[in-house]
Amino acid sequence: MSFGYSAILLPQLKTITANNESLFESADADHFEVLSIDQESWIAASTLLPIVPGCCTGGFMAEKLGRKTSVMLIFPVYLIGWLIIGFANSIEVLIAGSFLSGYCVGFLAPIYSIYVSETSDPLLRGILLGAGNLTLSVGILACHAMGTWLHWRTTAYICGVLPVICWIVSVYSQESPLWLLRKGKFEEAKRSWIYLRGKESLEEYSFQETIRLAEISGKKIKKRSLLQSQKKMWTSRYFLKSLSIICLYFFIMQFSGSNLMTFYCVEMLVSFSHSPYAVMLIIDIFRLIFAILMCVLLKTCRRRTVTFISCYGTAIIMLSLSVCLTFDIGKPWSFVILIITYIILVSLGLTTLPWMLCGELFPRKYCEFGSGLATSFNYMCMFIVIKTMPLMMEFMQLEGTFAVYGITTLIGSSVLYFILPETKNKTLQEIQIYLDKKCYTPKAQNRPDNMSEISIDSVSDEEERVPIGTDSLPMRSRIMSRIKDRIKSFLEDDNESPILLSKDIESS
Repeated sequence: MSFGYSAILLPQLKTITANNESLFESADADHFEVLSIDQESWIAASTLLPIVPGCCTGGFMAEKLGRKTSVMLIFPVYLIGWLIIGFANSIEVLIAGSFLSGYCVGFLAPIYSIYVSETSDPLLRGILLGAGNLTLSVGILACHAMGTWLHWRTTAYICGVLPVICWIVSVYSQESPLWLLRKGKFEEAKRSWIYLRGKESLEEYSFQETIRLAEISGKKIKKRSLLQSQKKMWTSRYFLKSLSIICLYFFIMQFSGSNLMTFYCVEMLVSFSHSPYAVMLIIDIFRLIFAILMCVLLKTCRRRTVTFISCYGTAIIMLSLSVCLTFDIGKPWSFVILIITYIILVSLGLTTLPWMLCGELFPRKYCEFGSGLATSFNYMCMFIVIKTMPLMMEFMQLEGTFAVYGITTLIGSSVLYFILPETKNKTLQEIQIYLDKKCYTPKAQNRPDNMSEISIDSVSDEEERVPIGTDSLPMRSRIMSRIKDRIKSFLEDDNESPILLSKDIESS
């Protein structure tokens, strides 16, 4: 709702002329006159700038306090942001309220992908992560629909009810079992896992518990300072490659103009339609329908296939829009049809899959920091796009703006084609093993420096011969049991060599 709010706020803040009359008759009283393009762009972008520090804070707090506690603390702040917007008596106060609500959006963004990836079944993970884009589409449609007929203050008050509902839901939710494992709360983690995934998935929980025991034993062998841990993270090719892939995907998503219709929908449509608000709602309905369809496609289609249909299709549509506007082809219906097609293609992959990758690609021990960093980069790009959009439309016109975004999307998609891995139906451990093999040199793999790497690398060869989910599951169970027994015995005997332990695991 925070993203869709400016599309209905800006027209109501302006004087409604006879030519631009909308479906509502409000905004005659209690409105502000937007005096400049710069002022207008700041109102639209004020939600986005604080998202960057919000993402970093959210990832940090999710690790320190837990996923559940963090969201319970931020929802009351979100409510305050909406109330400030609703009671604003000047543009400065309005921007301050948007700034606060934007910070809350950024705070929640990395926690969502982390929590879903840690608590969901691999077969359902794609659908549940894709549901984030679905809820975004629902929120935008609801906000635009309310703003079409209601005053912007009333819309803000109604939006403020949502954080209250979310806070109540979070009270009765479960903490992430993987976070509890990392904090050494094994019994509580097991109860949470059974509640969220059921007893039939305890085999996967046992594997996660084994990895955690290995990490504990690794810390027993060699303790690192914070500086050493940060150095290890920033020199990890696995982490850097995951970060690069996700940041490139976010860059393509934002510079394809995926959020332009969210923030400037009415202002872009007013020159092509006498009922811009009606067309805006039609576009929102199409966005919602194909967000639902995307959840189904994630269950059946490969991630790479969906990605590049969406990316290349979006680039072609953006360039087609530029050509149609330049040569005045089929105006106005060609523009409306191409815009709807553009929304469909963007909804099929670009606005969904990068968020999924945040929960799938990053190594578990760097997931919070990596997700926060990637989402911060995403919203920084989004801020640049939204802030510069009015200036680009003034100096390059709409056709030039579409051409720039189309070319950028085409080039970025071509680079992404060569580096994006396939993650469909893979467990988080399988994805990590795959990227480990792609990223680490044989020399690095032969010289593990902590027990977590020993445990994962030692099992990788067995898992390559005995894939997870096949009829050889008893073999994997025996391997996991053997590893856990050896780690427990290692914890009881400080003098046992980790290298001998590694060789013993390999021999199993």
